[in-house]
Amino acid sequence: MLEIFEQEATNVITTVITLLPDLLGAVLMLLLGWLLARFLRMAITRLARAFNTLVAGRFYGTNSEFARIPTTVQQLLGATVFWATILVFVAVSVRLMGFDGVAHWLERLVVYLPSLLSGGLIIIAGAIIGSASRKLITHAAETADIARPELLGQSSQVAFIVVGLIIGLGQIGVDVTFLIMLFGIVLATVLAGFSLAFGLGAKPLVENLIANQHLKLLVKPGQQVACGSLHGRVLEFTATGVLLETEHGRTLLPAKLFMEQSLSLITSEKKDGN
Repeated sequence: MLEIFEQEATNVITTVITLLPDLLGAVLMLLLGWLLARFLRMAITRLARAFNTLVAGRFYGTNSEFARIPTTVQQLLGATVFWATILVFVAVSVRLMGFDGVAHWLERLVVYLPSLLSGGLIIIAGAIIGSASRKLITHAAETADIARPELLGQSSQVAFIVVGLIIGLGQIGVDVTFLIMLFGIVLATVLAGFSLAFGLGAKPLVENLIANQHLKLLVKPGQQVACGSLHGRVLEFTATGVLLETEHGRTLLPAKLFMEQSLSLITSEKKDGN
C-alpha cells in the first residue's frame, strides 16, 4: 500500500516538474498581458482626457465643446481595450499549458475580436456623433429662431444612434435585415406624418400666396376697392395679403378674402361742367 502511494506521489511530482516550465511561462505571459492591458487602458484614458483638454482650451466660452468625449465613453473604451488584451494573452497562456481544446476555442474568439471591436467602435462613434449633432443642431435652430429646436436636435441624435447601431451590428455579424426594414418603415411613417402636418398647416399660406398673385393682376396700389363691407385704398401688397387704408385706419386683409367675397374696383366719376 505504501509503495502504491509513493508511486502516485512520484508520478504527481514528475508531472508537476514536467509542466513547471510551461506553467511558469503561462503565468509570466498572464502577468505580461495584465501589465500591458493596464498600460493600454491608461493610455487610452489619458489620450481622451488630453483631447478633451485641448477642445476645452481651444473652444473655451463657445458652444463647440460638444466634441468632448464623455467620461462614460472614456471608461468604456478603456475597459474594451483592457479585456481584449487580457483575452489575447489568456489564449496564448492556455496554448502554452497544452489545453488545446480550450485554446482553440479562445483563438477563434480572438480571431472574431477585431470584428467585435470595430462594431463596438462604430456604435460608440454613432452615439458620440449623435450627441454632438444634437447640440449643434439645437444651437443652430435656436440661433435661427426655429420653433422646437430641442426636437430637431433629439431627432438628429436618434438618427445617428440608430444608423451607428445598425452598421455596428452588421460589422459584428448580426443579421440586421429586420432592423433595416423596421427603421425604413418608421422613417417613412415619420416623414409621411411630417408631410401631412406640413400640408395641412401650410394650406392657408398656399391659398393666400396663390390668391395674392391673381389679385396683383387685377388691382394696383393706389386704387380704391371694396371687399364685402370693407372699402379703402390699396397701399401695398404683402406676401400673403393686402394692406388697405380705410376710414378706420390701416387694415391688413388676407389675399384669399378678395377671392371668396365680391371685389369691386371703385373709379372716380368726372362731373360735367354744365
